[in-house]
Amino acid sequence: MLRSVLSAATLVLGLAVAPAAAAQQADTCSGVTVPLGADIQTAVNAHPAGTTYCLAAGRYRLSAPLRLKTGDTLWGAGPSPTRGTMLSGARVMTGWTASGANWYVSGVLPPAYTDRNGQCEDLTTNLCHRFEDVFRNSTQLLRVASLSALGPGKFYADYAANRVWVRDDPAAVTMQIGRTPAAITAGTATDVVVRDLGVRYFASPSQLGALELGDRWRVFSVETSYNHALGFKVVGDGASFTAGRSSYNGQLGGGVNGGRGFTIADVEIDHNKAQALYWVSDWESGGIKVTNGATGVVERANVHDNFGIGVWADGQAGDPAVPNSLRFLDSTIVRNSADGVRFEISSNGRIAGNTVIGNGCDLLGRRGPQPVAGLPDGAGIDVNSSVRVEVSGNTVSGNHNAIGGQERRGRELHLQQLRVVDNTIDSTRCANGFGLGLTGVVSDQNPDKPGEYWGHAFDAVGDNKFIGNDYRIPAADGGLTARRYAWNGSYMHNWSTWTGADGQDAGGTAVVIP
Repeated sequence: MLRSVLSAATLVLGLAVAPAAAAQQADTCSGVTVPLGADIQTAVNAHPAGTTYCLAAGRYRLSAPLRLKTGDTLWGAGPSPTRGTMLSGARVMTGWTASGANWYVSGVLPPAYTDRNGQCEDLTTNLCHRFEDVFRNSTQLLRVASLSALGPGKFYADYAANRVWVRDDPAAVTMQIGRTPAAITAGTATDVVVRDLGVRYFASPSQLGALELGDRWRVFSVETSYNHALGFKVVGDGASFTAGRSSYNGQLGGGVNGGRGFTIADVEIDHNKAQALYWVSDWESGGIKVTNGATGVVERANVHDNFGIGVWADGQAGDPAVPNSLRFLDSTIVRNSADGVRFEISSNGRIAGNTVIGNGCDLLGRRGPQPVAGLPDGAGIDVNSSVRVEVSGNTVSGNHNAIGGQERRGRELHLQQLRVVDNTIDSTRCANGFGLGLTGVVSDQNPDKPGEYWGHAFDAVGDNKFIGNDYRIPAADGGLTARRYAWNGSYMHNWSTWTGADGQDAGGTAVVIP
């Protein structure tokens, strides 16, 4: 392989990030004890900024989001849902009445409301716009749109009558409904520490987090799970979410909106988009999404089995003036239903050292067999209408497609200065047989529409290059004659034309595998 074409100075340049979580931890909590049953916000209101609050093992039910003060520390007994500290946004539902084959309880819903934010899978019922999820013990039930659709494992919320209906007998179990919109909101507080606790069952609205991180907030050893929209969201500069987990949330595991110098590290982000019914194909669902000028790093993350994109930059993420200002590094990104990594309408990114396997296979597979799969779909790594992105040193295998660049019409940015360097690419299909493992660059621009046409993705102005990558191509798919590369309007390139007429992958190799 070739060494990266970017300079060493470029590779190390980046914004300062928050200190590592391990350096911040002490062995035991020393501060104001808040026992189970006490109101945490009352304790916060009664003490000055910079106070440490020690929480007990067990469940604290919150009726409103906590508002901490600058320098506060909120310290639990661990994130385990059975042995640690849990902040819960759920209310227990009692007083059920049998009605035929069903059961209902009254008076547990908020007044009927309308929320237009977010796109749902079903654009008629728009079920994702209702935030109050229902749990049988800790098992989430599936929301349905009518009483006639009710069945085992499902619930129907009738807001006009203020009733929740279920089919399964609610006796001898704990029935809960998420009502509180967030566990903690950042407000104006800075330099807050939240550690060793869980955040569950919050009715977080679309695109909002059950746990919000402000300027220089440090959150570690925290698990955010079973919240309606996002598990956590970074909204301040210099914030970090480390050594934690975010799973089974309804929209995304986590998000970053405009936060500069953020760190998300040593985390597990898994099984998100759980039953909140957001539109998974092309809206905001999956693992982590970074937007709106945010800079920083996602590193050493295990991002897996999310129903959507694994790690996603979009909406002018990155700093256009700072090389490598947004970095996705040294992570394992596997079995996500859409792209493993998508870098879209953003700039100055580095995607390096990741293991990217089996992405795009479930979602795209549901569309049925595609003999010639389009490169934009389900790539292990997809760089879409973005500027100055390095994709290097990744291992990519068994995705619906492999590594691709897209020049899309109507976008604020164009695909320029993409460098795909020194990656190991198994051009293999998904384990379920779908996809082709394609690599290359495509464009959907139409020369007949000058207002949409840029036309430089494949020339020196676009300056997009693949260099020194190593490919492994199954013999059953044709080996070196397999059409595995896309360039300048055609998906039909093999290794010879890709490296010859197209001039790509100088110094690269291609070998045939069984």
